[in-house]
Amino acid sequence: MNKKNKTDFYLLRKKSLSEGDLFITDYIKSKDEIRKLKLIIEILSERVDRVENKIFEKENKITKLIKGKNEK
Repeated sequence: MNKKNKTDFYLLRKKSLSEGDLFITDYIKSKDEIRKLKLIIEILSERVDRVENKIFEKENKITKLIKGKNEK
């Protein structure tokens, strides 16, 4: 018979939680939320970079067009 390993969620099944148990469950939930928020920030940062690059490229095209018309 194998002994079951305790997971982070065994505390959630208990009927009454001690203050330490509540701290641990809050810590686990907070850690997961932080991980999700970091992922969202990374995704949004990449999107902002792409938008900034597109704007910069458009500004360069407009500048080249204006310079080309002024030369004529």
